[in-house]
Amino acid sequence: MDRRNENATDDSSYSVSSDIKRDAKVAQRYLSADELSAMPSEVIIRRSLTVNSIISTTSTFARRYQEALNRPDLQQINEIGRGLQGAVFEQVGKSLVMKKEHPGNATERTSLAHEFAVHRAVVAAFNEFGAAVENSVHVPEVHNIVFDSDKNFWDAGMLDRFPQGYRVKGTVVRMERILPLPKVIRKAFIHQFYPAESGQQTEQISQVLSRPENKHCLARVYLGREVGPVGKADSFSLRNFPLYLKAMKEFGLDVSGLASAMGKAFAIMHWGAGVNGDDVEFVLGTSAVKEQLGDSFDFQHRAVGFYLLDFGQCDRVNLEEDDADEVYQAFKGAMVMGDNQLFIPHYEKSREIFAAFKQGYLLAGQSVIEKRGLEEKFDIGEFMREYEEYAEDFL
Repeated sequence: MDRRNENATDDSSYSVSSDIKRDAKVAQRYLSADELSAMPSEVIIRRSLTVNSIISTTSTFARRYQEALNRPDLQQINEIGRGLQGAVFEQVGKSLVMKKEHPGNATERTSLAHEFAVHRAVVAAFNEFGAAVENSVHVPEVHNIVFDSDKNFWDAGMLDRFPQGYRVKGTVVRMERILPLPKVIRKAFIHQFYPAESGQQTEQISQVLSRPENKHCLARVYLGREVGPVGKADSFSLRNFPLYLKAMKEFGLDVSGLASAMGKAFAIMHWGAGVNGDDVEFVLGTSAVKEQLGDSFDFQHRAVGFYLLDFGQCDRVNLEEDDADEVYQAFKGAMVMGDNQLFIPHYEKSREIFAAFKQGYLLAGQSVIEKRGLEEKFDIGEFMREYEEYAEDFL
C-alpha cells in the first residue's frame, strides 16, 4: 500500500476553507443545483468544476450545517476519516476539523506537531507571496495545536464529546475544512464513472450516492496521468475521487489553468516556505460562502476551489544555509517521489500541459526569490532545466 492510499482519509477528505482566494479579475458564477440537475452529467461537471463557480444547494448536508450554526446542541463531533497520523472529526455547523493523533505517533517523523509547523509555514508563504503572482490555489488555514496538557481545551467537557474509543487526551490540530463537492456533482461522477449493470443503473446509482462515506467527496486533480482506475462496482468510492487528465479534457475543464496554478503553488511552497512538497495533494472541493455582514457562513452557497493540502510527509529545506545544489536536489527529488507525479503534468507525454505548469512555476518562483533577495543564489530557470533532466532519467 502506498503512502497516499495509506493516508487517504487523513487530510484529503476533510480539511475547511472559509474564504477562497481568487484572481480578482475572474467573475464569480452562481449556479443552482436544481437547474444543474436537469442537465447531462458531463455538462454538470464542466460547468461546476471551475474555481469561479458558486453552487446554490439545499441539500441535507447544507441544511444540517446551517441549522447548527447557532445551536450548540446540534454541534455533534463525528469521526469523518482516519489515516496514518490520526483520526479526523467534524463538528457540525463549524467551519473547521480536528485531527486527533493516534497514540504513539507523536514520536514519529510524521507527528502532528511536525505537520503543524510545516503547514503553518506554507500558509504564511502563500499569504505573503500569493497575491503578487495571482495565485488561485488555497491552503487551508491552521488554527492551533492542542496537547494533552492543555486544560482549557480538555477540561471544558470536550473529551466527553468525542465518540467512544477516542476519549483519551492527545495532540489535536484544528484547521479549516474543505467541504465536499455538492450532491449534484457527486451524482454526475457516478453517472459518468460507475460501472452499473445494464438495467439497474438508476437503483445502483442511488445506492452508491446514499453511502455515508461517499458524502465526503473531493476530486484529486491527476494532471500527470492520462487514465487510471476509479474503482470497481463493489469498491467504488467518491472519497478522494481520482480525476485523470483524459477525463478532464473530455469534460472541457481548464487543465492548462489548473496546471499553471499548480506550478505557482509548488514554487511558492518551495521558495517561499522552504518546504519540499513531498507527497502533497491537490484537490477540487468547496467552501461555505462568508456572509456579507458578520463572521458567519452560508453553507447553502458553496464556492468551488482548488486546494493544496497534506503536509505530513514534507521536509523543511534551509534556503539561507544550504547551497544551491542541495536545495535543487531536495526539491526535484520530492517532485518525482510518491504520488507527486500523479499530480504534476508529465514533462514529455503532456508537453502542452507541462508547459503551463512550467510557466506558472517560473513566474512565481522568480517573483518569490526576488522578493526574498535570493536571486543571486538561485536560478529558477536552471532549477527547472535540472528537474526536467532528472525526471527524464528517474521516470
